[in-house]
Amino acid sequence: MDRFFDSKNPVMQFLARLVDLALLNIFTVICAIPLVTAGAAMTAMNYVLLHLLRRDETYVTSMFRKSFKDNLKQGVVLGLLVIALAVITATDLWVMHASGSALMTMLMIIITVIAGFLFATSVYMFALQSRYENTIRGTIANAFRLSLANLPRTVAMMIVWVAWILLLVYLHKAAPLVILIYGFTIPGYLCTMLYDKVFERLESDED
Repeated sequence: MDRFFDSKNPVMQFLARLVDLALLNIFTVICAIPLVTAGAAMTAMNYVLLHLLRRDETYVTSMFRKSFKDNLKQGVVLGLLVIALAVITATDLWVMHASGSALMTMLMIIITVIAGFLFATSVYMFALQSRYENTIRGTIANAFRLSLANLPRTVAMMIVWVAWILLLVYLHKAAPLVILIYGFTIPGYLCTMLYDKVFERLESDED
């Protein structure tokens, strides 16, 4: 029994990680509710996720709060850009869907793929913002470079989020609870596993 509750026990480590991810997700959801601060919340989430993945000494509450505060101004701008892009894309898709023509259906597919790529690029963007000091323009430019230079990982991140959204649709009534507890941190953690190798290469080049 003592071995089961040992902090080095893989089961206990897994359960502890689930608790950390749930706590982090709740913080992210609360701080993203005003929408205007959603970008800062996503930045802080990525900051903590990377520390969790690398098994650094992690204090979810204090680290999230610090990153949220430090990246508030730039995070707000980046978040609003992503939200604006999402609204424009959704509006275009709705108008095209209403037309019902074959050409518009083809355009919808193209726009959806491009939007998915841009969304995956935003994952890099918030991750970069959480870890490196740069201008807003510099962060966006670097995110595009990384997403293109690491296209297989970018596509994998798109697949992660699409699969997660489909799962939420399938869960239907349970989806709101899942979103509250793990809606962002589960897919976010999987994406962190993908871009962490990219960051490790960047950091080794700097050394």
